[in-house]
Amino acid sequence: MANYNSAKSASYNHTQVVRLQLLLAILCLIVAVFSWNVYLIVSVLIGSLLVIIPTLVYIKVSKINKVMPVNQVFARHQRAELFKFFSNLVGFAVVFIVFKKVHVLALFATYVVTLSSYWLS
Repeated sequence: MANYNSAKSASYNHTQVVRLQLLLAILCLIVAVFSWNVYLIVSVLIGSLLVIIPTLVYIKVSKINKVMPVNQVFARHQRAELFKFFSNLVGFAVVFIVFKKVHVLALFATYVVTLSSYWLS
């Protein structure tokens, strides 16, 4: 029974992190809209997506629906963290290869602000 509550609590924490990420992304987007620069707005959107999508990948890979031994749970979270890292790496690579007019400062500032949701929640 304790394992089920732990999994339920972890699921709630993931939901809370994603909600906070979305809130911070919207705040960054509101600030970017006042610049009236389309490329800056798109860079802010991409910067927030570079945090939200890997987080959703992590949640999907690490989701546990049954009671498992601790070593299997730990291995699943390690695999989820690896998938999150590679999805983040591929995301940045695609952005810098495809989107030539990216505002790097806006992209990284939004990335850091949205990523701070892990520390704030």
